[in-house]
Amino acid sequence: MMYGLVDCNNFFVSCERLFNPSLEGKAVVVLSGNDGCVIARSNEAKRLGIPMGCPAFQIKRHTNPAGVIQLSARHVLYRDISQRVMTYLASRVEHIEVYSIDEAFFRLPYDEVERNHTFLAGLVAEIRRCIGIPVSVGFAPSRTLAKIASHIAKKHPAIKDGVYWLVRPEAIDIILRRTPIEDVWGLGRRLCGRLRDEGVTTAAQFAALPGKRVRAEFSISTERTRRELLGEDCVASNPIASAHKSIMNSRTFGSVITDKVAVRDAVACFAERVAKQLRDEHCVAASVTTYLRGDRFREDLPFYSNSCRLTLPTPTNDTLSIVKYAVQAFEHIFRDGFSYRKAGVLLTDITPEHGVQLNVFDTTDIGRRRKLMERVDAINRSIGRKAVGLVPSLHPGEWSPKQSHFAEGSRTLRFFSGMSLPRGGAHADHAD
Repeated sequence: MMYGLVDCNNFFVSCERLFNPSLEGKAVVVLSGNDGCVIARSNEAKRLGIPMGCPAFQIKRHTNPAGVIQLSARHVLYRDISQRVMTYLASRVEHIEVYSIDEAFFRLPYDEVERNHTFLAGLVAEIRRCIGIPVSVGFAPSRTLAKIASHIAKKHPAIKDGVYWLVRPEAIDIILRRTPIEDVWGLGRRLCGRLRDEGVTTAAQFAALPGKRVRAEFSISTERTRRELLGEDCVASNPIASAHKSIMNSRTFGSVITDKVAVRDAVACFAERVAKQLRDEHCVAASVTTYLRGDRFREDLPFYSNSCRLTLPTPTNDTLSIVKYAVQAFEHIFRDGFSYRKAGVLLTDITPEHGVQLNVFDTTDIGRRRKLMERVDAINRSIGRKAVGLVPSLHPGEWSPKQSHFAEGSRTLRFFSGMSLPRGGAHADHAD
């Protein structure tokens, strides 16, 4: 079997262009919460030299800000489009593994490279035609090589159909010699710095290191990355965990807040969101942590930061229980007389929901609560994610982020509600 990686090109910008075609061909950047820094760039913005993570007020250091269209992020829209792309992929390929909001791995037979390439080129064309999002596909013997191949498929001007397969050993060797060590998936900045200090500057040099040395000096996972660069599939020996170690939802407010009720409502909303994510992953959590933080950059205001962790009577994904304990933790750490700029809720001690050991001293009617959550989730899936929820989440009030950059005519978030995606499509061919 071989791995394919579908990567949505400039995903956040592509989502905005889907609703506002006038953005095509223009330098566009999407800003983070509170319009703080750049989290997505169009190819035109990249050519202007605007780096990822650039603070919005520093764009003028790289180019004329008037020539760059700045847009506030709309993550609800991006998640909706991502879900449609992933649902479509799941209907066409097997063994799909959603890696991030704009990336997914899948597997195809190893001995059918030519036919698979034709199929994948048609898949790229169908996603663009049916959903409107441009994607690229990398095809290789391992996930790490597929990541490199997808980057080539996206960047190389000679590739017109959006697909690049990296299969032949001589082709893999050439590409690895051209790939900087920083571009290898799974190697962090600090590790790459250590490797460069030792004279390892390319993926090929890293792959040529003795395995025992890599494992002894770095880690087992780093040695697996080295083996994957050699075309070895290490997924079986390094399975992806079925559950996160922790789940957090937080927000930097649009302005500092002193009102206790407003901050408490924000905490309740964040707790509601992490509880929903737990249910989506069929997991439960045993600990809830609430944290509050002021604005450390405001010299005119006293700074305060604190957190509180509480253990639940029984591991749960019930919204009402998690909100209850998150608010209790909030009450322990809130202090009058301070201004708050950020708050968050963190769930830890996460395990699969099956086989949970119940606490005989917990008086919660777990069966009725589970049915209630199932019905709430069903209504929100059918009507909209905010059809049923706690009052704070439906009326965010003064703890909403500051977002002032929206393209004209692009505020609609609900779309394609009854659309069924067709099967089949155009085909193309390409070789590496």
